[in-house]
Amino acid sequence: MAAAWVRLCALVLIGASSGAALAKDKTPSAIVVGGGLAGLTAAYELQDKGWQVTVLEAKAGMGGRSGLATSEWIGNAKAQPVLNQYLDRFKLQTLPAPEFVRTPSYLIDGEYFSSTDLATKQPATAEAIKRYEKTLDDLARSIDDPLNPQATSTLFALDQINVSSWLDKLQLPATARQLINQQIRTRYDEPSRLSLLYFAQQNRVYRGVSDRDLRASRLPGGSPVLAQAFVKQLKTIKTNSPVTAIVQDKDGVTVKVGGADYKADYLVMAVPLRALAKIQITPGLDAQHMAAIKGTNYGWRDQLMLKFKQPVWESRARMSGEIFSNAGLGMLWVEPALKGGANVVINLSGDNARLLQAFGDKQMVDQVLIRLHAFYPQARGAFTGYEVKRYSVDAGTGGAYLAYGPGQISKYWRLWERPVQRIAFAGEHTDALYPGTLEGALRSGQRAASQVQDLLAGKSFDPAKAAAVAAAATAGAAATKKDSGGFFSRLFGGNDKPEAKTPPAAKATDTAPAQAPTPATAAPVPAAAAPAAVAKEEPAKPAAAKPAAKKPAPAKHASAHKPAAKQAHKATEPKKAAAKSAPAKKPATGNQAKAN
Repeated sequence: MAAAWVRLCALVLIGASSGAALAKDKTPSAIVVGGGLAGLTAAYELQDKGWQVTVLEAKAGMGGRSGLATSEWIGNAKAQPVLNQYLDRFKLQTLPAPEFVRTPSYLIDGEYFSSTDLATKQPATAEAIKRYEKTLDDLARSIDDPLNPQATSTLFALDQINVSSWLDKLQLPATARQLINQQIRTRYDEPSRLSLLYFAQQNRVYRGVSDRDLRASRLPGGSPVLAQAFVKQLKTIKTNSPVTAIVQDKDGVTVKVGGADYKADYLVMAVPLRALAKIQITPGLDAQHMAAIKGTNYGWRDQLMLKFKQPVWESRARMSGEIFSNAGLGMLWVEPALKGGANVVINLSGDNARLLQAFGDKQMVDQVLIRLHAFYPQARGAFTGYEVKRYSVDAGTGGAYLAYGPGQISKYWRLWERPVQRIAFAGEHTDALYPGTLEGALRSGQRAASQVQDLLAGKSFDPAKAAAVAAAATAGAAATKKDSGGFFSRLFGGNDKPEAKTPPAAKATDTAPAQAPTPATAAPVPAAAAPAAVAKEEPAKPAAAKPAAKKPAPAKHASAHKPAAKQAHKATEPKKAAAKSAPAKKPATGNQAKAN
């Protein structure tokens, strides 16, 4: 009897050790949902580490939110290290950027102005823009760590204020306010829908970054060329495969696409939040994640490319780089057509894009062409056709790129950097430093791939006890009342203080997200250029006693472009910026790298 028992125990031990050996030798597998640049990066990095990877893309093509431009401005290795790393790896050629695209220019009341022209011909407007940039730089400089922008109660209170209310306090002349509004909505969203803390944090990231670094070269073919370079490396890609449900259990994940099931050990979710809302996940996400999916603001952008058989603008104007208009054209840039002629790429953004959502493509193009024709009467005669990308009405994106509204950093900051069971998240909206940019999308894909490998190795990403943000929230309103001549007085002028409402206390269970696997030394270039406003803007009203914060409208839509970060960061810890008082700039978003 004893001998039989010993033999039985031996067989059990042998079976267990054999099972462990088989598990150890098994090739780990992952499913990547989303074929934009974030998903492609995650798939490439995992496959490179020996994983079996399947990419599922809902649409017929890969590349995600790539814009219409046939080439894009990109930063150098100092500004966008991750992007340049992949360009070198895939041997993609770039062209040096000409000097005249390094600074923005303007179309004001039918006349073209370079930055130099503006200073000499409209000194009041130029001076007001400088005053705005200096005030914004002071605000950005007050944030020591862009990865922890709400570190103090005073900064935390800025999240309850919208950018439009802050601009009202500056009492800018009408033309300057119109141009500044257009610049902000182009890069993010309507100023009234944008958190002042988020705006300041992004300008802190790009503080001191020169246009020379951010517009160092051009990538012929744009971000789709990079997407195809990734695609060529990947073994298993399935397009036209919209995911409807994901089930996680102790053994892995099962992904449903129509009547088919795909199984893997882990999953990378690399889709915009609006697309994520359409996927049923079991077990379900918690209340905070669900609220973030429904409530996080996205900037609204539509992009048009107008084609001309020859340039209709004077050669002196150059018409390239970022061009801002106060008369219904918003942000645009011009690029040579690949087969002769010239193309004007126009971005409609913010409330102007929202107003035009009911228009057909041809109606929208006609509205823009009428305004361009007012500047250049030969426009209609030389016009040959158009292309349109409508991010705002795309059910899978619901806008363009992440643009936190008032109160949303307090609730959702870095939420998507932490895996949930067997799912890691990627996408421009998950990168804290460079959201809305190509650099941010690539970095997020690297981070998600690294986290999936850590999960396989047994690392836990359970929420850690974080510093009590609730305390900062409670103290926020009190801080603004006590500040009789300090921070807020300097920001808003005189003794006017923002009427910041005390935000709801954030959960103390929010954890600091896992850090990115690659150095954040990059200064990503703005993702696809934000849309240009079509409706003519009303002159700026003098500062009135407006409520300090408006409730953010539900988020609706993402590679319009967002700026690339400039600042060098070690691993994931950003260096403190030198205390320069240079105006804060956001990387030019003209046709810069787009997030996917």
